[in-house]
Amino acid sequence: MSVRRREFLLAVAGAACARPALGASPWRAGLASVDITPPTGLWMAGFAVRKQPSQGVALPLHAKALALEDAGGGRAVIVTLDLLGLTEPVVQRIAAEVARRHGLSREHLLLCSSHTHSGPVVDDQLAVAYDLTGAQWDAIRDSTRRIESQVVDLVGQALRSPRAVRLRTGRSQAAFAANRRTAFPGGPTDHAVPALLVESPSGKPLAVLFGYACHNTTLTADFVRYHGDYAGVAQAELERRHPGAVALFAAGCGADSNPAPRGTIELVEQHGKALADAVDRALATSRRLAGDRLRAAFTNVTLDYAPAPPPETWRARLDDQNPYVRRHARAMLDTIARDGRVQSAEQAPLHVLRIGNLAFVAMGGEVVVDYALAIKRAYGDPTWVAGYTDTVFGYLPSVRVLREGGYEGGEAMLYFGRPGPFADTVEQTVMAGVESLLTVTRA
Repeated sequence: MSVRRREFLLAVAGAACARPALGASPWRAGLASVDITPPTGLWMAGFAVRKQPSQGVALPLHAKALALEDAGGGRAVIVTLDLLGLTEPVVQRIAAEVARRHGLSREHLLLCSSHTHSGPVVDDQLAVAYDLTGAQWDAIRDSTRRIESQVVDLVGQALRSPRAVRLRTGRSQAAFAANRRTAFPGGPTDHAVPALLVESPSGKPLAVLFGYACHNTTLTADFVRYHGDYAGVAQAELERRHPGAVALFAAGCGADSNPAPRGTIELVEQHGKALADAVDRALATSRRLAGDRLRAAFTNVTLDYAPAPPPETWRARLDDQNPYVRRHARAMLDTIARDGRVQSAEQAPLHVLRIGNLAFVAMGGEVVVDYALAIKRAYGDPTWVAGYTDTVFGYLPSVRVLREGGYEGGEAMLYFGRPGPFADTVEQTVMAGVESLLTVTRA
């Protein structure tokens, strides 16, 4: 037994001995996990400069489900996926089938992607970034539908296997995230590592849900094997340390942070194990969750885009030397021909899941760190903020990042097939939506 493992078990045992008997827990939980690694040869997501499709599997990709139920029968399922993200059509198909087959409504289903850049392309996400053949897109569609089916089955498995559990929450820190907006030095980071421990009545760890706010990009574009990056390593390491437990990762608001340093398989192992260490520290000092109710709320907030250029601007860009600019211009002109105009707003999903006194705020898109820091500052502990939930439609900048500009401020929206940056009402709209959901679930 390693020193780290022995210290963790002693800390948990000591905390358990020190706690008075609290009676039966009001919580039940079900768990499920499935390997979603697609066939080799599929194009990999996240880096426009990749030159070849996947060449093998370095670490299998998984989808995992944690189903929670309170004493009154209220249920919710958090699904975590080792994927770059999901598109709106994929989310809609999964949610509709989950409702039809398992009776779980939209607000009670959260689909949280890790944002690994070493997983498969899903649906038509970032289509502008990839110059693929029709056959390659057909393979991506087949893979996407297979993953959708696996996720729907996974939710059912978790819902069908509830057992009495106790819930504990803890928090620690990891230190490898660094603000990546180098043109704007001194940018913020969020090093918090929140954790939710699901344990049996006897104290055996059954699952741990954890998060960190950092891009899952330790491995770079020249890496062409499937891998969950640091989040995948951390999950595998935690499951190795705690046999029989399921580890689930919910990415934080790390759209403007990168792992530092990055670029090798050795570094991804280093960061993943460092995150697992942080989770174990959080668990060793965790406290039993207060409260006994599960409450959920969901909405789509409408985020306006800044006014788009006229059609002649797109036509002029068809001759641009940059192939991504050309493909984006063609996509915009096709949209105008079909709809009469380009997209003027984005429907951005927001969830709040209150698990006892823990407020889990989950946001769609690639969310910059300003949101997590602002929400936690405004609403206090315990508040957990996750990004990459449901649809990943592009970057979700704060007003600060939007006005600074740069990649996260609007330039990257080209790759997502969006017309350009958001209007400067974006942060106000998101924060108002979060406040509304927190208010509804507080009652």
